[in-house]
Amino acid sequence: MLSRLKYIIIFALVYFFSPNGLSSLPNLTLNFLLKESLKLTATQLAYFSAITILGWALKPLWGFISDLIPLFGSKRKNYLILSSLLAAFCWLILALTSNYNVWFLLLILTISSFAYAFQDVVTDALMIEIGKKENRLSEFQSFQWLAVYIAQIITGFAGGLVAEKLRAQTTFGIAFLFPLIVALITILILRKTEEEPVLRFMEFKNSFKEAVLNKEFLLVNLFLFLWRFSPSYGAPMFFYQVDVLKFSKIFLGSLASLSAISSALGAIFFNFISKSISLRKLLILTVILGGLSTFWSLIYLTSFVKNNLLIARILAIIDSLVFGFLGSIFFLTMLTFAAEKTNPKLAGSVFAFITSIMNLGLMGSEALGGYLYSKIGLAPLIIVSGLTSLAILIFIPLLKIENQKA
Repeated sequence: MLSRLKYIIIFALVYFFSPNGLSSLPNLTLNFLLKESLKLTATQLAYFSAITILGWALKPLWGFISDLIPLFGSKRKNYLILSSLLAAFCWLILALTSNYNVWFLLLILTISSFAYAFQDVVTDALMIEIGKKENRLSEFQSFQWLAVYIAQIITGFAGGLVAEKLRAQTTFGIAFLFPLIVALITILILRKTEEEPVLRFMEFKNSFKEAVLNKEFLLVNLFLFLWRFSPSYGAPMFFYQVDVLKFSKIFLGSLASLSAISSALGAIFFNFISKSISLRKLLILTVILGGLSTFWSLIYLTSFVKNNLLIARILAIIDSLVFGFLGSIFFLTMLTFAAEKTNPKLAGSVFAFITSIMNLGLMGSEALGGYLYSKIGLAPLIIVSGLTSLAILIFIPLLKIENQKA
């Protein structure tokens, strides 16, 4: 019981301070900095966002390094400390900079994505190694993302306030503290004796080829790639909300917090339903409901909503509560599916390979969404996004999914 609780605390705390958690505090500040001070268009912001997640697309590289090359005798703990310190250094540079330009921000944020992606790879590797050994994968995933959503409740409200009230440098200085806390937690709690042994190179090579170069694994990755690849309308919708619907920084931050509250409830709910509903059924529900929910965004483009800004705000609140809950379940379903397809001896590399494919899909989604928005506009882009999300249903019968519970 104590061992299980310790692992939950470690995984939850690392995720709590991750870029999905408290380290997302500067996101709204960055968006307004790029939009208002540096004058990026919606299309340019979409391209910028795609590039700054490059580190997440390179996760297999971080996985190979972690699995094969121990750092001072550890293949997990010391890399987690090092990557956290590098992320802190990036925020420190931004905090000490007085004047920003697009290329400088692009460089520093891309480097920070390398650090955070490496941190994520190492944490997920530990989670899979221990979670599969103790048959607690879905439980660990649920607690990890519950911690993220609790952090997002804080950063949603606080993110809007700091974007409104604080200088960008001050916000970046606050973000500097979060990865430092992760490094400290790792030093104090994690022992390297809990890691899987390091494989020899030839043993690793043969095992990796066997795990990756087979039809089932390739189909899984194609499915997950296409799930993330539906063209994103996030950046254009952000511009629309600010310029047309007149959403303020504080209101946008509050929406993020409401969504996080609902997502936290979704993570708790997932922990219960994953014990009683098969993974196949969860995947089908995820694709259908996720695709259909995309079309909801079209309501914001109607004349009635544009001319009644109070209605727009009410709809946005409902949107955050409903789709925060559902989105959490959808995301955890896909992550659990990916984790189930991972060999625990190659947890760093194989799970990183799978999630990097998902991140490549996300990069393509941001870039393609920005391009299509410049060609066809927001409403057609939302329709295309919804249809492409539903289209991947055809892949589910091709996937080898046991009828085990998630």
